[in-house]
Amino acid sequence: MAALLTIVLGITISADAYVPPPVTHVAATTTWVTQSYGIEATLEVASGRLDVVETLRVTNRAGLPISYLNISVLPRAFGFYEPTGRLTVDGERVATRWTTGTNLRVSLGRRLAPGEQATIRMPFRLTVGSAGGAFTARLSRDRGVISFGQWLPMVSPVLDSYGVGDPRVTTSAERITMDLTTTTRLPRDAVACAGLARAPAGSGTRWRCEIENARDFSFVVNPRFRLTRRTVDGIPMRVYTETVSGERTADLAETALRRLNRLYGRYPWPDLVLAEVGADDGFSMEYPAAIHLTRTKVVDPYVLYHEVTHQWFYAQLGNHQQHEPWLDEAFADFTARWLMGSPERSQCSDRPVDSPVFAWPAGRTAGGDWLSCDGYFHTVFYKGTEFLNAVRSAMGDRAFFAALREHIADNRYGMTTARRLLDHLQSRTDADLRPIYARYLEAY
Repeated sequence: MAALLTIVLGITISADAYVPPPVTHVAATTTWVTQSYGIEATLEVASGRLDVVETLRVTNRAGLPISYLNISVLPRAFGFYEPTGRLTVDGERVATRWTTGTNLRVSLGRRLAPGEQATIRMPFRLTVGSAGGAFTARLSRDRGVISFGQWLPMVSPVLDSYGVGDPRVTTSAERITMDLTTTTRLPRDAVACAGLARAPAGSGTRWRCEIENARDFSFVVNPRFRLTRRTVDGIPMRVYTETVSGERTADLAETALRRLNRLYGRYPWPDLVLAEVGADDGFSMEYPAAIHLTRTKVVDPYVLYHEVTHQWFYAQLGNHQQHEPWLDEAFADFTARWLMGSPERSQCSDRPVDSPVFAWPAGRTAGGDWLSCDGYFHTVFYKGTEFLNAVRSAMGDRAFFAALREHIADNRYGMTTARRLLDHLQSRTDADLRPIYARYLEAY
């Protein structure tokens, strides 16, 4: 029998961590807005159908009037998305236009002055099937397990889905709250989400999840989940699995979390959730306070260490993951190998480490050169680790990791760029890092 889930989700996103550049002209759009999202949805588990009404409240924090917003709608790339009613701003129908396969440009119907607010109401339906290929840990339905990653339409710079790298750039939410009600009873542990504040005692119909300072929100639904609990440095950790007991996964995640607390500063969220998705293959995926693991990777040490590291590089310290993918992926690869005590992997790439994802031709949802010498992994991951090891060796371990802790703390929940991070590293050492930068990077 199909199980139905009813969801109420509230999100508030802040631009307080950002300082907009000086304004010299009037622009139509901006991402310098404070945002709150209220989501009401009904999910039919058996079919993967999610009917949603999203209410987005924005406050203009830019120093200029704005008249449009750009909304990233990643499910459209997979054919999972369809609008089900009129999109309105403050109750009035407005013009909308798809400028890329996944970017919806929404007119505000007026010039929104600095400090002014607007309310956007967006009804839509997701019918989730298997995403297939590399990205089954994002938004996908496999073996009766539904993973909801990058499912929520959110304000983002204008981008399109691309089959290499992560497909959008979002700012951090002050608060995300999801109230989940099922019209049929499910086991308590059927819903894996960060910030679990309420769940049925054994089985039931109501869950609540809350998280602060998060740039995205994900959850996984599987009525067959088994839960493994740990507490690491006072941080509750929950591991949801189906095909394994979860103890080995918890062991690896506990080791990573404990050591990363010392290496890069204390993990800031009140819990960490790891959930097994339904697909065997493809990449595991990171979200703030949550990790989605494909079935062949649930007990893979490298993958666990890599994905937990993303809780620092991406979740806390954000970056433009299409233009500068190395800023999170190279640090995750470097750190995983450092924690494992394994040498860097041999690489044979002639490309610069700071290549954008568009250096590798790909489709919207699949494809790309992952494994050749000049492929994405050899360049961004393996050569990126070689680059970071060269910087670490020049600075010394103590100065290198101290500088990274400081940069994360100074920019926590915000964004960084290659220039800002590399300038910061140079400012914290007497060694001249510029020859290393020039050897590995194109843009510095």
